[in-house]
Amino acid sequence: MDSPSPAPLVTLDSVNLFIPGDKSRRLVLQDICWQVLCGGHCALVGGNGAGKSTLLRLLRGELWPASGSLVWHTEAGPETSPLAGRAMSALVSPAQQEMWQRHGWDICGQDILLTGLEDSPLLYRRPAATQEAEAEALARRLKAQDLLQRSLPTLSQGQLRILLLGRALLRAPRLLLLDEYADGLDASRRTALLEVLESLADSMTMICTAHRPGQVLPWCQERRYLLDGRLYDTPPQGPAVYANKLAAEPAGSYMVGAALQSTSEPVPTGQPLLQLEHATVYIDRQQVLHDINWTLYAGEHWRISGANGSGKSTLLRLLAGDGFVAAGGSLRHWLPGQGGAVHSLAQIQRGVRLVSDLGQALYGYPLTGLELVCSGFDNSVGLYRSFSPVEEAEARAAMCRMLGTAEAQRLAGTSIRMLSSGQLRRLFLARALLGKPDILLLDEPCSNLDARSRRELLSLLDSLAGDGLHIVFVSHHNEDAPLCINREARMQDGCLHIVR
Repeated sequence: MDSPSPAPLVTLDSVNLFIPGDKSRRLVLQDICWQVLCGGHCALVGGNGAGKSTLLRLLRGELWPASGSLVWHTEAGPETSPLAGRAMSALVSPAQQEMWQRHGWDICGQDILLTGLEDSPLLYRRPAATQEAEAEALARRLKAQDLLQRSLPTLSQGQLRILLLGRALLRAPRLLLLDEYADGLDASRRTALLEVLESLADSMTMICTAHRPGQVLPWCQERRYLLDGRLYDTPPQGPAVYANKLAAEPAGSYMVGAALQSTSEPVPTGQPLLQLEHATVYIDRQQVLHDINWTLYAGEHWRISGANGSGKSTLLRLLAGDGFVAAGGSLRHWLPGQGGAVHSLAQIQRGVRLVSDLGQALYGYPLTGLELVCSGFDNSVGLYRSFSPVEEAEARAAMCRMLGTAEAQRLAGTSIRMLSSGQLRRLFLARALLGKPDILLLDEPCSNLDARSRRELLSLLDSLAGDGLHIVFVSHHNEDAPLCINREARMQDGCLHIVR
């Protein structure tokens, strides 16, 4: 006897969509036809800006078609209301995480999980004791039980991401939408998450996007390909277009181990550019960094590794002038581009540039791509003056160097609210280069970038290092480190250990 055909979850028929607020009404999804079936686990494949995140938001009911039809097949029957999509699905994405960081609610980790029960940003009623017990059990499975009493502002990028994933799972949605779900997670938490997701694969349908081969869920055997907003069952324009999207990185490409073996350790000479002595940092009265001693000399380029919550991002924010050393410790900056020894915050932030998920999340202004990059001249959040033609030309050149001429020209006049996370990340990297800083601090700079963009970025960082820019690089992925890296340290429980 033949087994029954899988029931449909969502049906899209000839759907076209533009982003609300886009006056040009440029279609970012075009003629999408797709029926998502129960158990039809699928990976969406495509480069930055292809439309993957937009398609997931459409399936979720956060966006609505300009034309065509969209139907959610609920247990009560077919529905066309977006509320039906939100009731049956859950989405975890970089944009969602940015929203939580931007608002910075006074909420603890346990409550973040529990908001998933009613899919609300805050708790409006206290859940039952059984629901709280379920949240605690899920946190243990995700190795996040230590985060339940932590406040949102004290969470690292990876810690918040694992809580948002738990939040989505707690409600047991029929359709789970995962957009670059594992970016920012250390190896231990990625393993725990995969075990939990695998145990739920028979009870919910999962659709994921991932630019790294190891982050595609193994049971997502089905593939759909996105190119310029169009959805394909097979790779468009031949397999070569997508050959590098879900394939392993080529051997020998940007491995920090190879870089450290092939590059001799520089001999520290001259005045340290950055010098930390007995540096301790508190956040919300909790000690986050412990008695750190560290120096950055001319010619050094550092990679700092460590588990989620070990203190890596806090260290970078401290070096960039966004934090303070507790009494008894010191941080000194000597920046040649700013005239040597500097003490004012304005001078520090002109000479030391930080690119991070948090900085990107907090930049909530509706600027164009060019305006965002131009704000790098003053390292300001938002625009407070006009820029000369010479400055605009320099900003456009930085965009071209980071994005390529054609994409830089297109994004220059596009609102940053219309861009993918990967496109926005590259604009922030271009922004950081303006004003000729001495030091570039990069916190997971390859997050949300496709394979080609990662390779281009790492090659550019090597070129910048050759021009005299000093780099401090944080990443959970060895293959992300540029070849210029010649020093390495590891953060563990707020302490910095020099590896080389």
